[in-house]
Amino acid sequence: MIIQQHTPVFTSAPRAGATPLSNQEAPDPNKDNFKQDPNKELDENNFSWLDLGKGIAGSVIGGAIEGVGIGASSLVRGPQVALHTLKGVWQSKMLGPVLKSTLTPVIIAAGVTAPVFAALGGTLYGMFEGFKEGAEKNPLAAIPAAGNTIKQFHNELAGKAVEAVKELASKEPESPEQVYEIKVIEAGKGLIGGAAAAAVVGAGVGASTLVNLPMGYVRASSEIWKSDVALPLKVGGQLLATGAAVLAVPLVAVGGALYGLGTGAYHGYSEGVVSSVADAGKDVKKYHDAVVEAVYKD
Repeated sequence: MIIQQHTPVFTSAPRAGATPLSNQEAPDPNKDNFKQDPNKELDENNFSWLDLGKGIAGSVIGGAIEGVGIGASSLVRGPQVALHTLKGVWQSKMLGPVLKSTLTPVIIAAGVTAPVFAALGGTLYGMFEGFKEGAEKNPLAAIPAAGNTIKQFHNELAGKAVEAVKELASKEPESPEQVYEIKVIEAGKGLIGGAAAAAVVGAGVGASTLVNLPMGYVRASSEIWKSDVALPLKVGGQLLATGAAVLAVPLVAVGGALYGLGTGAYHGYSEGVVSSVADAGKDVKKYHDAVVEAVYKD
């Protein structure tokens, strides 16, 4: 909300020749100066303590609604997407039976883990979205904004995933050579590799985030307080940074486990369990190096 500067009424003693107060035109609430534009964006320099209070309330509302709403949507959509994916895999003529059997537990594990990741991510996104909506308008504006985000997640993202799986399942191989299949022993290596890589990547990136989080938080806080924005907005930015820091480790760890599950299963059956674990270690190192680069180097 941009705070417009108006000329104060009592700025000085009445001057000679000034229009008597009784003859002045009464303020018209329909004039532009008295209208509030709900689409105004925050003015970083004129951000007030009232805006901060509204933003904090909106952040709490948005984080709670989107965390619970997206998490609940994932509890419904996750099994649905997993079920449609399994149907698509088993109906597909492009995959052999052993490969289908290998993919089945991987898909189920991903479907079980996804709601946790979605709930954490939804909470974090809702905090920032709610702060913006609350500060620009009012705290209750965070409710329809959160509802719209949940609706998009439930209908569009999950729906597109189901459509993509159905499209893949409908493909026909032009020759037997186009059917993807693996050996039984490769299937076993894929499952073991997926489970091992999920543990390695999840624990590795989670630990890296935990170790580098304090300095990252200090650097982020320093940038907030060195900025030229109004003091209340600096306080709001600090609170949002704190909330993000609290959610960072579990969010990254769960996301890393999901990533490791998929890549580990692939590398496991194609290269072997040892190579799968080694590749997972390399992924953790890449993540750690990127975090160190972002946190410690300008």
